[in-house]
Amino acid sequence: MLRLPLLPLLLAVLLTLAPAAQPSQEPLLSAAGDECSFSQDMAPVEGYLSLISMADPYQGTLDADVTVIVFFDPNCPHCRTFHPVMNQVIADSGQHARFFMIPFPLWQYSLVQVEALFVAAQEGKYFEMLDAQYAHQKQGGMSLDEVAVLAGDIGLDTARFRARVEQGLNQPMILERRAQIASMGVRGTPSVMINGQFVASDSRSRICMNELIAKVANDA
Repeated sequence: MLRLPLLPLLLAVLLTLAPAAQPSQEPLLSAAGDECSFSQDMAPVEGYLSLISMADPYQGTLDADVTVIVFFDPNCPHCRTFHPVMNQVIADSGQHARFFMIPFPLWQYSLVQVEALFVAAQEGKYFEMLDAQYAHQKQGGMSLDEVAVLAGDIGLDTARFRARVEQGLNQPMILERRAQIASMGVRGTPSVMINGQFVASDSRSRICMNELIAKVANDA
């Protein structure tokens, strides 16, 4: 039986920080001519670098002046739809920015999968595990048994992986960072931040993301 140190009291507090937290409902393809913009409803975050650490897996160029952070839940259907868009943006703009995928769990049942991501990261397989979780996403989340199968599929030792997930050593960090992200105004996923500025929901397209990254890089 899975026994994660979920810190019940802390978890209850965190999950009431954003009672309306839901996957974002937004178009992922902007029509030609639409203006690409940052959100007017969410204030820029000066301390955005505190949301990541050098231990967090990244894509792109580590010493770039532009930091893109994608907040996601592995069980969010809109995050799954947005994921290939971000992969295209990383391929397009990876020389100008560094990209971090930071979990913002919306549901308690997502915590096992988020823990699995960080366990996979210890073997350099964070993004492979994320791809696999999106590919097998299902309503209500995945069980530890199901996630362990994914671990084997991406080349991890299943028994060792399962033991590490059961320990739940990353749970305090996951929950504390979730609270920090929520305090900055994030209520749903996916949400995207470029150097502390939240991208407007109708600008989370390949064209607009590349345009905004280029603009920030030129201003840096």
